[in-house]
Amino acid sequence: MAKLTINEAAQGFTHKLAFDYVDLQTSGWLSTISAANQRAVGSLPKGGIVDTAVLYQVVDPAGASNLTIDFGVTGADPDEFIDNGDVDGATQVIWNTGDAFVGTDSGTETTSNVVNGYANNTTSAKTMLMEFNGTVGDLTAGGWVLAWRQMDCPTQ
Repeated sequence: MAKLTINEAAQGFTHKLAFDYVDLQTSGWLSTISAANQRAVGSLPKGGIVDTAVLYQVVDPAGASNLTIDFGVTGADPDEFIDNGDVDGATQVIWNTGDAFVGTDSGTETTSNVVNGYANNTTSAKTMLMEFNGTVGDLTAGGWVLAWRQMDCPTQ
């Protein structure tokens, strides 16, 4: 995970991971961490906050039609920031679709009680995970940037 320069951060994001279809096909780039097809992309310290996350498509994917992305901190299903993003169906961006950004009422999405980010209120840092599923071996093209804004609050 790269920390952005001051100029990039001024655009609203503080962290990013750029990758392409070759990375996804490289043995070990995705691995089983808490579930299959995951990659640790950062750490959210105690008191840290993520208030926006996006997968930006730089090069359209080709060769696979079942690609999805999750991004968050829960090992078995990291979907706090981006949840089940339809990568090959996206026209350019998948933005803030995760549980920390979509309020629910009895399991139905709603605009009331919408949560505007995720705060790590535990006693330790949490690993931030990207989970990329689908037939990545069939990809012949594709490039993406996963970016987010993270604020690390000082602890006492």
